[in-house]
Amino acid sequence: MIRRMKLPALVLPVLLAAVVALPSVACKRLAERAAEKAEEKAIEKSTGGQVTINGQKGTMTVVTDAGEMMLGGTTKIPADFPKDVAVYPGANPVMSAKAADAKGKESWQVMLETTDSKDKVTDYYKANMSGFTMASTMDMGTSAVRVYQSPKYQVSLMVGSESGGKTSISLSVTSK
Repeated sequence: MIRRMKLPALVLPVLLAAVVALPSVACKRLAERAAEKAEEKAIEKSTGGQVTINGQKGTMTVVTDAGEMMLGGTTKIPADFPKDVAVYPGANPVMSAKAADAKGKESWQVMLETTDSKDKVTDYYKANMSGFTMASTMDMGTSAVRVYQSPKYQVSLMVGSESGGKTSISLSVTSK
């Protein structure tokens, strides 16, 4: 004997909508992934490197013989980023790159965002770049540039206020 269950009136239309929408969502994701693969191949052809794009996470990673670059929401500061160079606490990395020139001289580029003011960020670096001397400084209203030097590294710091209450921080570090 088969027992029939009575479903609430809304369950059947919701289930039908899900069944109809599922292939559409799956097809859309397949189309997005195909577009990502095409973009990856195009970038790989122009850079000679390996490219990974994840549209759902909003990230891109490029790896070449010269180095590696990461963009997007899951960006991390390179593991071998010089410990001598201060990284603003609580700031979110939005781009990172590491490269080496033909002679093996390494360099790193890190871009961060914070909600703290430009002045708070520049004050932090002034107080926390121990072992470095400030080689030059320039303030231009909503942005500031500082160059720090140590026996091992040269660091270019650029700090700028952005719309939306964010402050961008760019650290370019070159080994000497």
